[in-house]
Amino acid sequence: MNLFQTSLPDIAILESAIYEETQGWSMQSFDEPAFHKALKEAGFPLPRTLIQDNHFYSKKGVLRGLQYQLPPHAQSNLIRVVHGSAYVVAVDVRRDSLSFGQWFGIELDAVSQRMLWIPEGFAHGFVALEDDTHFFCKTTNGHHKDSQRSLKWNDPDIGIDWPGFTEITISTEDAVAPLLKNSELHSEFLQGTTELKDLKVIGDKRGSLIALEQGLNIPFAIKRVYYIYDTLCDVGRGFHAHRRLEQMAICVSGSCNIVIDDGATRQQVRLDSASKALIMRNMIWREMHEFSDDCVLLVLASEHYDESDYIRNYDQFIKEVSCGKK
Repeated sequence: MNLFQTSLPDIAILESAIYEETQGWSMQSFDEPAFHKALKEAGFPLPRTLIQDNHFYSKKGVLRGLQYQLPPHAQSNLIRVVHGSAYVVAVDVRRDSLSFGQWFGIELDAVSQRMLWIPEGFAHGFVALEDDTHFFCKTTNGHHKDSQRSLKWNDPDIGIDWPGFTEITISTEDAVAPLLKNSELHSEFLQGTTELKDLKVIGDKRGSLIALEQGLNIPFAIKRVYYIYDTLCDVGRGFHAHRRLEQMAICVSGSCNIVIDDGATRQQVRLDSASKALIMRNMIWREMHEFSDDCVLLVLASEHYDESDYIRNYDQFIKEVSCGKK
């Protein structure tokens, strides 16, 4: 699988090998290890697991979008056209992004079988360029009606250069979608950021319960869970950052202090309640100190253990953070 970066840094074009045969041709339309390998080699963050396939049929001139879903139900999309052709557009709707409001468009067709990778934080849409066009989309989250938002397809502030048609067919919902400046935008949990979250407690006289749910209060797919306990008070742990991995840390018993450092600001967070969670995205230096005798620190992680993902030297961390901000 080959990956080609586009004019928008987070959008990529993917090509799989097509094998010509006397009976026709064959290809692997999706191979997750190969997909992740291509993303990793290009420096893209690895996404949540692709869990749902959506198939759209359209006649020529039918325009769908621009649509996106807000966190925690935001979707990444791997898109291809399996019959016919379509012009596919992605728009950056991440409020804090350097490319906010910018768009990328490409023609996808059943002949080349090229795919377009659109991560969370981008609205997307397409127009069918011929009759009997079948548009196929793999997503990292299912449809969530209350989280779905739309942008006006011809917003002048975005300025998408759609292919020329004498007549466009569009749904009433998409036709009346708001302009970008009036839209509820995607507030992305960006690399190098943290969030202290209060977890909902369900309880009565019998006791208390806290539910941890992927896609609701956990903003990533869980691939690993571990817990730290019996750590002496004067022992420090951590002293590293991760290039890709995201974590959620909860003191389910006792307390500890966690130092978090994004390369510019260093702060200390005290975890002392089972209802308090610290979410740390990738490229955050973290240290753990002052464990109480009864501390049990539960950690949920977005990736399996991979030593190459660790940055264990602080000077190297600062160097990589600085390069990423250029």
